[in-house]
Amino acid sequence: MEPIDVSVQYPVVITPNLEECRDFYVDHFGFDIVFEADWYIQLKHENGIELGFMRPNLPNQPPFLHDAYDGKGIIVTYDVEDAGKEYEKAQKIEGVMIVYPYTEEEWGQKHFILKDPAGVFVDIVEQLS
Repeated sequence: MEPIDVSVQYPVVITPNLEECRDFYVDHFGFDIVFEADWYIQLKHENGIELGFMRPNLPNQPPFLHDAYDGKGIIVTYDVEDAGKEYEKAQKIEGVMIVYPYTEEEWGQKHFILKDPAGVFVDIVEQLS
């Protein structure tokens, strides 16, 4: 089988919290808004990462896309140069929910985990090796 020709990959999170997610990633991670409607928001970072957020229960979507994300089964990871420095910043930001404190793991990472307004876990990671 010949592989599907893919040019860009991005997750789309189904959530009623579109505006809150937009603000979270724009304000705290430097994403730009590339498309915004009352039912969908597309974000892009200068490094090429993209994220989409779509409202649940849209009549123009098939029924299996109607349910909002339930907060289980996905982690978005961002590699950074200095996780300790980013952790200090995150602790000072009102409304940012830190769900796992800054930790140095035995497998060679320093990291901490946030939770975005849609319930997605965001792992901020410094690779040590």
